[in-house]
Parts: sequence; C-alpha cells; structure tokens
Amino acid sequence: MDTAEASSRSRGTVARIAAIAVGFAALAWFLIRVIPKPSRASYPCQRAAFPLASAFVLWLCSLTGFLSLVTPKRILLRHPKWVAAALALVLATGGGWLYSTHRAQAAARATQWNFAPQQRNQPVGTARGVYPGRVVWVRDRQAAHWSGDLNTPTDQWWMDKNNDQARIDAMMSTTLRTLTGAATDEQAWQKIFTYYNQRARGQKARGYQNGEVVAVKINLNNSTATGIGNYVNASPQMTLALVRQLVQHAHVPASAIIVYDAQRDIYPALLTKIWAKFKDVRFVQKHAPSADQPLNPGYGDHHGLEPADWVEGVHYSANSYHDAKLIPRQIMNATYLVNMALLKAHSYPYAAAEGGDEGQTAVTMTGKNHFGSIKGTPELHAAINTAREATPHAYSPIVDLAASPNLGAKTILYLLDGLYCGRRHQSYPLHFPNAPFNNRVEPYANPDWPSSLLASFDGVALDSVGLDILYAQSQNNLDKDHHPRILIRENADDYLQEEATPGHAPSGVAYTQNGKPVESLGVFEHWDNDASRQYSRNKNPKQGRGIELVYRAQ
Repeated sequence: MDTAEASSRSRGTVARIAAIAVGFAALAWFLIRVIPKPSRASYPCQRAAFPLASAFVLWLCSLTGFLSLVTPKRILLRHPKWVAAALALVLATGGGWLYSTHRAQAAARATQWNFAPQQRNQPVGTARGVYPGRVVWVRDRQAAHWSGDLNTPTDQWWMDKNNDQARIDAMMSTTLRTLTGAATDEQAWQKIFTYYNQRARGQKARGYQNGEVVAVKINLNNSTATGIGNYVNASPQMTLALVRQLVQHAHVPASAIIVYDAQRDIYPALLTKIWAKFKDVRFVQKHAPSADQPLNPGYGDHHGLEPADWVEGVHYSANSYHDAKLIPRQIMNATYLVNMALLKAHSYPYAAAEGGDEGQTAVTMTGKNHFGSIKGTPELHAAINTAREATPHAYSPIVDLAASPNLGAKTILYLLDGLYCGRRHQSYPLHFPNAPFNNRVEPYANPDWPSSLLASFDGVALDSVGLDILYAQSQNNLDKDHHPRILIRENADDYLQEEATPGHAPSGVAYTQNGKPVESLGVFEHWDNDASRQYSRNKNPKQGRGIELVYRAQ
C-alpha cells in the first residue's frame, strides 16, 4: 500500500468515525430533549437533529442485521451476553427514537382549548409609544346597532343604517387624541408621524411629507368580489373614519393612500363607501378587478383598484419559504403602514352553524393581520397551527412579518376594529356578555355589540389587551348546548412573548432582519383580572414598565 492510499484510507476512517459520532450525538440530544417533552420535536434545533439521528438509527439497525449474519456461531455461543447486549442497545435506541417521535406527533395533533393567562402584571419587552405601552380603548354602545337578523339580505351588519358614521368618526378622533395627548386631530397625526420617524429613522421633528404613501392593512378574511354576507370583516364605516382622518387631518392626499388585503378581493360595500367620499383612494387586492365589483364613480371604471404585483420582500429567521416571501410591490414602495386589524379570535370547535373548519390558531389581530400581506399564506399555516408545528414556544413567522423592513416595520399606528367581533376566522358577529360590554346574548337578534375601537403605537401591547378582552368573554358564557360561545386555543400568547423578546425568545430562535438581531417589538403583559383590568402602568404610573390601558366610554 503506497503512502497516498494509506492517507486516503485514514481520512476515510476519520470521516466515518466523525459521522458516527455526530449521528450518536444528534440522537442523544433528540432523545434527551424530546422524551420529557414531545412538543419539542417541532423546535428548529430538533428538526435539524432529526435527519442525523434517523440516519444513525438506520445505520445501527443495518449493522445489527449484518452482524447477525456474519458473526461466527462460536462467538455467538461463547459470548451470548455481549451479543445480546449489543442487540438490545440497538433495539432500545431505535425503539426509543420511534417512541419519542410517535409521542411528539401525537402531542402535536391534540389541540387543546385550555388557554388561560399566566403571570399577570409581569411585563416583558420594551414598551413603545409617545406614552410607552399606552393602549386606548374607546367604546360607544350606540355606534353599532345592527338588529342581529341573520336571515335577511336587506339587513346586514355592515350596512349604513346599522352603524352611526358620526359616532364612529368621533370614536376615531377621541382614540387618536387620547393616544397622543394631543388637543386636536391635526396635532395627533403630527405626533404619530414624528414619533415614528424619530424612532425608526432617527429623524427628529419630521412629519408627513408630500409624495409619501400610506398603506392601510385591513382584515378581509371573508371578503369576495360579490360581498361578505354577515361574516365579520373590516367595516366600511371604520375604514372611512380612518381614511377621512388621513386626508383631512394628517393631510395625506387620497391618491397616496392604499387600502389593501392582498389575499382577498375588496367587497363592494367597502369600495363604494370610500370612493363616494375619496375617489382617488387606491385599493390593492388579490385579483384583477372583477365585473362584479363596482366602478369608481369619479372615473366610471375600476380606476384605483389594483391586483397585487408580487415581489420578494420578507425574510424568515427559521424556515425557508417560497411564496411567503412575496409581498405586493405597492406595499413595498409605501413609506408608512397603518395596521387596522379586527378584535377577533381565530378558532372555535363548535362552529357547525358557521360552516368550515375550526381554525388553526388562537387569535386574529394585528400580528396575524399580515397573513393578508403575503402571497404564500398557506406555507405558514403549519407554523401557527397548534395541531401541527405551533407547539408551546415554537418559532413564529408573525415575528418576522412584524419586523420586516418592507412590511411591519413601516407601521406608524396599530388599530383594532371592534365594532363587531368574531370567535373564529369565518364568524358571524359575536355578542360580549361580560363587563364592560354587558351585551345580551339571547336572543341573538338584538342590537347589543362590542362597538369598540382600540389603538396603540405598540402592536404587542395592543394584541395583549385584545387577547385579555377575548379571554374574558370566554368565561361564564355558555350557549343552550352548554358550550362556551367563545374559546381561546392553547398557546395564544406565545407569539406575543416571541415579539416582545426576539433577542432571547422562548423558542430559542435567533430572529434577524437584514442580518441584524430583531429588537423588542413591544411590551407583553396580562392585566391583573377581568374585573379591574389593570396593567402595571395603571397600578404604578411612575415605576410601571408594561402596559397602560386607557378606557373611554362615549
């Protein structure tokens, strides 16, 4: 054997030993972490170790079979205990791996409806806002007054006769002035733009400037080109109230406003409501304009209604996606974004009357609202579905959507439209019987609704409050079949913890954007209890480091 051949064999031996060692280490790590807690099988580090561990187990099994064929009988007879021990080790290792994998898969399939807030008044993350961590909640019980008649197409919740536009406009004004501490709506918007430009761009005293585009992300999960029936979507009246504020008080030209949901088409009542007042407002939807959609009355055609022009714009920290990286070019080119989501849960297990599946995750608020900003939404469903990869403290793509420089990081204001709220992704409006709403729930056909608007500079804080509100309404709220009328699915606040502490997230994922670690996206906290609804800054305005909830009833 020459020197080169010997050297080559030596390197091959070292490589095989290294591969065996890596495989054994991966298997040991997988078993140690996953057997005590099967849900950890979905963690990124375990998904990386899984292929190495499985290859090692297959190699051991094949080696065992080979040895059983080639081992001389005299060795089997002379050292039966050693051979049996070796076989037992291989079988135990492989069996343990298969058992732990089976437990992990079984655990992931078992959705629980057992969410309950933990560690109340213990904020984590860094609060944002002119008044850090402030969330404003304005309610006017007379603003929304639909009869609740589900059986006639001439009386639906979104119609003008069922909503008081003047009161909704007043709710928006009160919300913005209370959030910013401003005396007028103009001053409120000046503070909103100035705060964002200083925090995100390092530009002091810089407000809105001509030529800058403001995108408004609304939630149209149940919208089609022909209508929405009575399922909950962004309301025409609340959307108009926001657009009117932007045009008349923030002094943004109507042509520089884009209202959008890139996963759905804009329903007719929303188009006609906005275009009747501001014909130059642009809309971006999933498809090209349909013949079923109304014409812009100011132009006589579909001027201002555009399909999404998809371009790559989102980076994900833990997984590789394809279409989920795509966002509308129109939104990438926008300067600012207003995230106007819905105060709505996402899943409900007893929804036969509403049709469809039970849902995938706990809530639909500002975090999940950006699932309507990307093309490949289905690619992210496994990561948020608690029956699949969304086990406790798993990676959340919601963090990357919120932190993306081309998307969530442009947000100047977060809103929750709570005129009519729902219990799942496809839901009729839901009455809220518990305080401070005290809606009647029987009969369903009655005009009591949540009739609320919430706002914050801090999306994490806003969704934290929204979650507390939704959870409070799940208590002592049974229907005639003794089912809770609303339920909150497990792990509901996991994404909020990830958003609040992306630098040391519970999942262990290192969230990055543009090669840099993602900083805290806001503050997460649960209120003290459902009766007093106090957060840490309410209890201690000087020393509190979490949320301040300001409630206004009009």
